[in-house]
Amino acid sequence: MTRTALIRPESALEGALTRRETPTGVADWGALGVRSAAGLAALLPAEVPFETSGSTGRPVTWWRTGEQLAAEAELLAARLAGAEPDAVFVHAPLGHLYGLLLGCLVPALLGVPAHYLRATDAPPSGPDSPVVAAVPSTWWQLERSAARLRARTRLTVVHSTARLPDDAVTRVGQALPGLRLLELHGSTETGLVATRSSAGADWTLAEDVRFTAPAALDGPELLAVTSPRVARAAFGPYLGEHLLDDEVLRTGPRSYRLTGLRRRLVKVNGRRVDLRAVEERLRAALPAVEVSSRTFADPVRGEWYDLLAVGGEPERRAVQNAAARLIPVGTGPRAVRVVPAVLPGAGAAPAAPGSAALPRATAAGHRVHDVQEGPIR
Repeated sequence: MTRTALIRPESALEGALTRRETPTGVADWGALGVRSAAGLAALLPAEVPFETSGSTGRPVTWWRTGEQLAAEAELLAARLAGAEPDAVFVHAPLGHLYGLLLGCLVPALLGVPAHYLRATDAPPSGPDSPVVAAVPSTWWQLERSAARLRARTRLTVVHSTARLPDDAVTRVGQALPGLRLLELHGSTETGLVATRSSAGADWTLAEDVRFTAPAALDGPELLAVTSPRVARAAFGPYLGEHLLDDEVLRTGPRSYRLTGLRRRLVKVNGRRVDLRAVEERLRAALPAVEVSSRTFADPVRGEWYDLLAVGGEPERRAVQNAAARLIPVGTGPRAVRVVPAVLPGAGAAPAAPGSAALPRATAAGHRVHDVQEGPIR
């Protein structure tokens, strides 16, 4: 029987803050004796940087104060305290805001141990009322472990950073009818914006968040919020407000429904990917190859996409190699597929200097040929 490694909470926090490391093992955060947000803030640096993935442009560093982080942890701990948790099972990487909060700061305020798990790790035995800090792939493991989890007194799953894998969530809910869900909506820039407790419900703003402007009169709008926890960009001040990429429809003074994302954004493993920017990068690198993309729901990542190349195997390989060079690690496509050329006049891209014009392939309506393919990364 493998013995679980015990980790000093101070070491786990230091590794997360300075090296973006996620340990394997268990840290007893109750040993720190933290009882308040002020006490937690005293353990943190004055400011902590968080970097966006660079999948929607150049990576941007956003700075959050220790007080902001502690305030957000306090909000989350208050939401979870009613479930009387005795442990947190952490699947989220501690180098990200969500992982740091649920993997270190919230357990410290709750005074419970955190178990750091890989995607393939089954839930550990022992804790009777655990909180699960989930990522999309966690739901697959919860489904596999339903019989083992059914005996727990309470099970609370926190989900953030990505679209819920709807089919897996439905099956887990049917297998574990007592499961409680706390879904978080926010961003690296804003931190927590809103929560909801059931898939498909409206989102309710967190206590210290408000809409920046009156509701649009003609339908959906981009979500703009004001909050004391909004981070600052490098070399910039704390502005206290931010315009997100999410399109929303207001459903009340403090509630909304998500209707989409501006531009052509998808979230892969919780990281925003601008498909228009991906396509433009690839077209600039391969002016003689026509590239488009197609998105779909994914049971592990929440959302994912394929790249489509007009032509044959040489074009597919060219796109696959260029994508491996140009797309940030962790946000690449599932596969590069070959599609037939569309009829002339169906939206041809301008010819690059010195190359023949190729018809533009649109993401919808194409039959995909079965060819040798594989994920980029």
